[in-house]
Amino acid sequence: MGKKFNIGILGTATLPIPPFKGYGGTQRGIYDFLVQMNSKGHRVHLFGPGDSEVSHLENVLLHSFVDQSLWIPENAKSIETKRTLTAKHYEESLKRLKEIAQTERLDIINIRTDNLEVMQEVVNKFGIERIVYSLHNVKDQSRIETIKDSGIQCVAHCRNHKNQHSDLPNIKTIMYGIDVSSYHFSEKTLSESGEAPTLKELVALKKKGQDYLLTLGAIGRHKGQKTCIELAREVDTPLIIAGAPQDRTSNEKQRYFDENIAQHIDGKRIIYFGNANEEQKKELLKFSKAFLFPSGYEDRTWDEPFGRAPVEALSSGTPVVAYRKGSMEEVIYNQFNGYLFDDAEEATEQLRNIKEVNRVDCRRTAEVKFNSPRVADDYEKLFNEIVGRNTSSKTPKHF
Repeated sequence: MGKKFNIGILGTATLPIPPFKGYGGTQRGIYDFLVQMNSKGHRVHLFGPGDSEVSHLENVLLHSFVDQSLWIPENAKSIETKRTLTAKHYEESLKRLKEIAQTERLDIINIRTDNLEVMQEVVNKFGIERIVYSLHNVKDQSRIETIKDSGIQCVAHCRNHKNQHSDLPNIKTIMYGIDVSSYHFSEKTLSESGEAPTLKELVALKKKGQDYLLTLGAIGRHKGQKTCIELAREVDTPLIIAGAPQDRTSNEKQRYFDENIAQHIDGKRIIYFGNANEEQKKELLKFSKAFLFPSGYEDRTWDEPFGRAPVEALSSGTPVVAYRKGSMEEVIYNQFNGYLFDDAEEATEQLRNIKEVNRVDCRRTAEVKFNSPRVADDYEKLFNEIVGRNTSSKTPKHF
């Protein structure tokens, strides 16, 4: 039996953990991590919103100071109120963390928010010895300098993510992963499968003997749904768009939807599904002919930290056609589990040849390379190294 850790995970109050009613890749990643840490017997203190659902995880204790997630559609509070509640979430979370550290052993503080002011507060209160910061998407150079100066241990999702932050002196890569076993695998597309779909959109396509392409995620220029529509039309295949504009302080993404997506939706060739819950998403992925992921193609300034959705597609047996940028070269292997494209013309040709990709190979890639138990093992090794250093060090702890 290995050492059992007492871990604090400092998350945001934006979305519930897990966010199984809709969008929230970051929160899904945290949930997968919690499940694995719980199964290993580690005690985890999770700091998140009150509508998180982790009570079934016997070793996970939720500390919540905001009852309802701040950025779910049902939360109609003003932006100013949400900012106030965000500040309350972090302030109260840090107080509780300090109480835990004073009353019981606290081995690791895993920061899962990009709020650098909060991160600095954690460093001030606890020192850097036990902090692990799971990077997301920090671009501003002054913010990167703040992380660099703090000296905390950082973890990147993949090699490309690490390269984006190569000037951080204390960073290692733990390749992202998901609970592959929870995704429904199909060796056949909708038109070929003997299974009957349950979603009305798929039932209608099945009756017509049609397959479909799928894009799933937050809607915006950075994700490239306009490109998906153009590609689907080029190969004369219906497209299902799942997701919604996720604006918080502006209407930029809603404007993108209104100007580039809405006019093309006809319910037959271009089908807008809206936000998909967890089971709906899995069914959409399972029967899809191909998953489109042109992230960064329309907005060349956007660099995906990793890209959970393509791995979810692979887990379902669905090949991915992705723009050759960011982490995708670490996920997609041309003609094996999908294709990488440099322009729309190349992507069109790849979609015409998508049947050359073996769906079994797609699933196998996810199982071998992107499975959450491996992620937990890698984090556990890192935690062991940190705790080992702290145990042998005579450096006084900060409380």
